[in-house]
Amino acid sequence: MKKSLFLLLALGATTLVRAQEAPTAAPVTPAVDATQVVPQEAVPVQNSVVAPVVVPDASPVLAPDTGPRVAPAVAPVRVPAVAAPVPLAPPEPLVAAGRWDGDFNAGFSLSAGNTDSQSFNLGLDTSYQRPDDKLSLSAQYLESRARSVTNGVVTTSITALQWRLGGRYDRDITPREFGFVGLEFSHDRIRQLDLRSVISSGLGHHLVKARDDQWDVYGGLTYREDLYGGSGVLINDVLQTRMETTEILLGQESSHQLGGTPARLRQKFVLYPSLFTDKGTRATLDAGLTLDLHKSLSLSVKLQGRYDSLAQAPAEKYDLLFITGLSVKFGS
Repeated sequence: MKKSLFLLLALGATTLVRAQEAPTAAPVTPAVDATQVVPQEAVPVQNSVVAPVVVPDASPVLAPDTGPRVAPAVAPVRVPAVAAPVPLAPPEPLVAAGRWDGDFNAGFSLSAGNTDSQSFNLGLDTSYQRPDDKLSLSAQYLESRARSVTNGVVTTSITALQWRLGGRYDRDITPREFGFVGLEFSHDRIRQLDLRSVISSGLGHHLVKARDDQWDVYGGLTYREDLYGGSGVLINDVLQTRMETTEILLGQESSHQLGGTPARLRQKFVLYPSLFTDKGTRATLDAGLTLDLHKSLSLSVKLQGRYDSLAQAPAEKYDLLFITGLSVKFGS
């Protein structure tokens, strides 16, 4: 009997498990007759509200103007203090700019009586100087005439008629030594010298080089050509209308401001011995004193001496001129 009861329980459990594993059947809806369908009441449908979709745009969208706007408060930004600028010193003058310095002078003299004479002269001396070079220019014109009456006969003669143009360029090689090249043209009617051309070159030394005082010594060589008028001049017993020679040049020149006074002294002496014994020797002396009367006006006194060992009569070997006049200064 126990065995039968056990089999019965096992069978019941198996049936229960199978019932749980089987799919659940859908409920059967009873068929409805179309004639029996009751119409439903219509329900009104409300319009649905769709939220707008915002698409980002590169340009900002301005809000509608609703009244005065108030700028947002901005915190102050602290700027570090800047030191006051230091005033700059004025620029120093350019030492290489150079300066012109010189004077133009004129003189006239007249005498009347037993002998009437007139004398007229013009002169120019100028230089453009920089720390390491200098350009010097000079010019002079002198004319003198005399008129005399002897036994009712009037005689007019030219006692002097000469002019001179010259220039020289100096260039420093060292602070004390310099080289130079020069060119000069001159004419002297009394000596029958139509034209004298001189080219010079050499070396020199600055003994003193300051703004108010300068003193140079120099030496070199020159080439000289003389052209004589008329039938020529007698040189070494030979009548010549042209002569050329090479000379040695030995010279010195200086310029001085006389200690705090408005007076300035200039002097120059040059000796030209020829390399050939039959060509003679020349020498020139130029000295001048200027006294300032005004900022741009001064009184000038000049002494000029010339020596030429080949000079023939009626010209003298020595020629001395004393010239006075007024000078107009220019430059610094």
